[in-house]
Amino acid sequence: MRKPSTASVLRLSRSDAIGIAYRARFRSDNPSDAVESAAAQLRSLGYVQIDTISVVERAHHHALWSGDRAYRPECLPALERAPRRALEYWAHAAAYLPIEDYRYCLPRMRRIAETGHQWFPTDPKVVEAVLDRIRAEGPLRSCDFAAGDGPRGPWWDWKPAKAALEYLFMSGVILVAGRPGFQKLYDLAERVLPPGVDDRLPSDDEMADWYARRAACAYGVFCAADAAYQRKDATAGVGAALERAAESGSIVEARLEGDEARRYWVSADALERPPSPDDRPVRLLSPFDNYVIDRKRARRLLGLEYTLECYVPESKRKFGYFALPVIWRGRPAGLVDAAADRKRRALVIKRADLRPRPEEIPGASIDEFRAALGTELLSFAAFNGCDEVVGAPEI
Repeated sequence: MRKPSTASVLRLSRSDAIGIAYRARFRSDNPSDAVESAAAQLRSLGYVQIDTISVVERAHHHALWSGDRAYRPECLPALERAPRRALEYWAHAAAYLPIEDYRYCLPRMRRIAETGHQWFPTDPKVVEAVLDRIRAEGPLRSCDFAAGDGPRGPWWDWKPAKAALEYLFMSGVILVAGRPGFQKLYDLAERVLPPGVDDRLPSDDEMADWYARRAACAYGVFCAADAAYQRKDATAGVGAALERAAESGSIVEARLEGDEARRYWVSADALERPPSPDDRPVRLLSPFDNYVIDRKRARRLLGLEYTLECYVPESKRKFGYFALPVIWRGRPAGLVDAAADRKRRALVIKRADLRPRPEEIPGASIDEFRAALGTELLSFAAFNGCDEVVGAPEI
């Protein structure tokens, strides 16, 4: 596909748009070293969401594995050690971020420091006492504080010290130094941040320009509503930032087949990047994967209709507790509800609903899908510490 002039509007077929989005999410040029690959993925994606559900490997690990089968859970902690390249904070939800993006966390931190946080009502005396202990003793976990007296918060019946820790974290006074045993280890921000990190508070325009850059890099093709997905700070300037990016030539305005009334934007780098052979045509994604987490975008662009049902009462679930989207060459191909039985060392397929559509993919066949899915399931089983797949679906 030839890059258009800045004065033209690109016309994108649905197939072309999905290809651009897929190649932006799943890059073929990651380093061969697994830790370096994780660092490169984090920089290109902008974040990976942290989630506590562990019926299969947790979402932040799963997302990075989906980008590189060589990834293992020890790679992320390696990025938190010197020279630190990953930071835990908040994207649209709790997430690991590239350390370069610390600066763009500051507006949220300042807002919470000034106005508080509705999830973490705190007693100033408790906050100060918690902070004094961290100053004096170094990194501490929530379990290092006694339950104490005083009212508990509404979220998860948290003890006052836990609420104070989260408020201090959200306001940027302390940061997460690491997660031994998946427990947050908090320390003063100045002791967590590496030397030389950019700590200048961005202006609203700088923040909006960052949203535009991030969307172009992570999504490849997107509309204005996608660029600051579930963010609150400086989002009013995103439209103007996209116009500035278009004037600079870093993105190109587009219209998408079947959705012509909506303005889309395409990364100029993505247009110049030639398609490369995909040696992993089927991918089993986390429900929190960057490719599908924005359900509205996934529905518009990919045609993916998907509801995560772990938060739905069991009697009302239509498919399963933690169904994983199956993607075939960028397109939705069904769902697999899987769980890692770690005692049996077996990946158990509880249910599968697979609906591949080879007619939408040039040169594709059901035989290719069947073989690629089998390879993906076996690899996913190994990633989860399992030796076999039980109940593998028939195609």
